[in-house]
Formats: sequence, structure tokens, C-alpha cells
Amino acid sequence: MKKSILALATLTLAATSATATERMNPADLRRVTKARESIAPAVQREFGPKARFINLFGQGPGMLAGIVAEIPTQPLGTDDLPLLAIVQYDETTGAVKVVDREFKYREARTVGPNVALLDGEGNLRLRGPGVREKLLAQGVGGDLFPTAKGDALVATLKARGNEAHETSVGIIDLNGRVKVLADGPGVDATPSISPDGKTVVFVSGRTSVASFYVTSVEGEAPRQLTNVGMENWMLFEGVPAHFVPPPVSSHHMEWLGPDVLRYNAGGGAFWKINVRTGQAAPDLGDTR
Repeated sequence: MKKSILALATLTLAATSATATERMNPADLRRVTKARESIAPAVQREFGPKARFINLFGQGPGMLAGIVAEIPTQPLGTDDLPLLAIVQYDETTGAVKVVDREFKYREARTVGPNVALLDGEGNLRLRGPGVREKLLAQGVGGDLFPTAKGDALVATLKARGNEAHETSVGIIDLNGRVKVLADGPGVDATPSISPDGKTVVFVSGRTSVASFYVTSVEGEAPRQLTNVGMENWMLFEGVPAHFVPPPVSSHHMEWLGPDVLRYNAGGGAFWKINVRTGQAAPDLGDTR
């Protein structure tokens, strides 16, 4: 599965670029700097001097970080992202704890008291307290995002068999039940679920331009929120004035309320979108 909107230059590395730093909300820049100051020395101590963390998954006390054994010397294609070891990072205290030191994971997210671990083969496992672990689902493409209650998570699912669509969006409960919520032509991916557990927002390329769509956990027909009426040829001569960029991943999304989603649009830029109206704008923050 090709993940055209995911690359190694994620939020954690964005601040190393002068251009990205200039575009970052000051609060995000402080957050990234603080994370680096805590995680970088712990990673080198636990995994060796060449190890680096390249991604953050989630927010708050349950934040996780993905670790590579060393930064690749050559640029990688999006189908060749390195496998990760996983550590937990508490934003409040700065404490760093190893979750799994094997380099075999694509993603990880905290789900209530558990940790969901997605390996390189698309197997999603749930690890509970005391390192109890069970297989939740197979054929998972990534983009893990847990419910606020910690009783399920939404994710991108890989196509199976002779299905025409490359990916779909589904919800997976902690008993391993998988329900497909959106499955349109091409790629449906990068889902997020609202704090009340009812609304699911995702990105689709079904109109040829990556756009936000909204559905529900009941699987209502998806409704396009952004870039309505745009086609890919309109982007050839520059970005249209009303173009809303897609997120780089589900990992850097956070809900500011029941209707407002904040996300990383890449290059250090964060945006806010109202998932009822589709209104979206950059989140520039302030200078404090």
C-alpha cells in the first residue's frame, strides 16, 4: 500500500528545518523542543548512539515515540519506511519508558490502559498491563487513532483479495471486531474519531484531490467537507486559494472540542477544521 502523505519528515523532525520552524505555531515548537530534550538522550542510552526517534504518536501521558536503529543514509520511498521500536513519553513529567525494543513496528497508540502495536505485516496486537498481548486484527494499513473512551480505534485497512479499492477506513473494537465505515474508489485513509465516539473524519482521494470527508460509526454515506469541486488538474499551476491541505498522518491530530479537529498539514503548519461545516484555516497561534 502506498502512503503518499506519510514520510520520515514528521512533526518530531520538522523543527530541524529553518523553514518549518518559521511556520510552526510557537506552542508546537516548544512542545517538539521539550520532547526532543527528554527523548533523545533516553533513546541513545537505551538503544545506542545511532538510534533516533522519528515520530510521536498521540498526546499527553500516553504519548508514544517511534525509534529507528539509525537514520537511513539514502532517502526512502513511502513503501520502505523503517520498522520501529516503541517508547512511552510522558509530556508532563518528561519520563521515557521502553515499551518494546524490537525494531518491528510501523505504528503504536495508547488505547486506554493498553498499547496497540502494528507490525510490518499489518498485524495489529493489543498489549495490556503485565505485557498480556492478543491479536486484534490483520490487514491493517495504519493511521491508528483511539476513541476517547479507549474501547476501540479507527484505522486504515488494506484491500483484501480482488477488491478494487486500495484501502478503506474501519473501526476495530478491543474484541477484534472490524467494521468498515468508508470504502470508496482509490484510497480512503487517515481517520480520526470525535471525543463522543460518534463522528469519523478521514481523507479520501476519490475525487482525485485529497480531501476531508465525514461519516459516523454507523457507517453513514460519507460527505465531502473540503476541496469540493476541485480536480487534480487545478493544482498543476499552483495551489487554489481555497485549497485545504490534507494531514500528514492521524498521529498528529487532536480534537479541540466535539466539532473542531486540529491537524499537522506538513512543513510545520497546523490547521483547524470544523467537521460539521468544513470550514478550515491555518492555526497560527501567538508569539507567547
